[in-house]
Amino acid sequence: MPHAPVFAWLRAHFIAPASARAGNLVILKASGGRDYSDDFYREGRFASVREVLIPPCASRSQADRAAPYVERADIVLFAGGDQANYVRWKGSKLIAAVKGVYARGGIVGGGSAGLAIQGAVVYDSVAADRILPDDEEVHTADAVRNPMERAISFTTNLFAWPPLANTITDTHFARRDRFGRLAAFMARALQERLVNGDRIYGVAVDEDAVLLVDSTGVATLYQRAREEGGYVPQGAWILMGSRSRRLRPGLPLSYTVEVTHLQHNGARYNLPAKKGGGRSYRVTVNGSRTPPYTPADPYR
Repeated sequence: MPHAPVFAWLRAHFIAPASARAGNLVILKASGGRDYSDDFYREGRFASVREVLIPPCASRSQADRAAPYVERADIVLFAGGDQANYVRWKGSKLIAAVKGVYARGGIVGGGSAGLAIQGAVVYDSVAADRILPDDEEVHTADAVRNPMERAISFTTNLFAWPPLANTITDTHFARRDRFGRLAAFMARALQERLVNGDRIYGVAVDEDAVLLVDSTGVATLYQRAREEGGYVPQGAWILMGSRSRRLRPGLPLSYTVEVTHLQHNGARYNLPAKKGGGRSYRVTVNGSRTPPYTPADPYR
């Protein structure tokens, strides 16, 4: 998100004076659409911004040709689109290069699909792309009615960022009513032993909001006051769940999660310690009810 507080946070990471350009940014894309380069170069005052498009038709060796650009980057951001196109790169030299940026203290992140791939467990959209009509996705109504539906699939070990251990991420959260589907993903991932232990976490960010995570794992929320279309972002949410007592094919979801809601700019949450500022409450998701939430507004 090309937003002044985000750029200020990034520049502080490089300890760069406001008057100087610093940091090399690479933006990875698997589809066309918005051009980010001009905004990021002008407003972020980076030393360089390189936008690399690797279309879904590219072979593994072709994708790996982008690895040298990433190896010289200080920041790597994944653009939005379809996360199914990104998980195809698992185990590639390109992904190894991204991990190398993080290992040497650089910054890795993304928006929309680019954020969806950052968790230890990724809802990968691979099965959905194969089963559902074009441009259709798994919605809350579908996921809570049958959380075992074939359109839900996962990828693990694309990355392994320590602050996001045992975590699945989701985006456009309140704007697209994704609370129920994230709860379903969490219940499924835990039952299928895609995480270690008996707890799973969800990190969800609303449209036009961002969580900036420092080297200690502390996340800070920034968001616009209002989106261009008039939507007011509602922040970010940390969810925690245990094993569901009712998770079988054909049965609606019944699942309770503990929630911490970060609502205001500057609100912080320690991801490794699982504690921080924000409003805490509990939500039960029941797929046999409409709406499926108790309380009725899970985003409050």
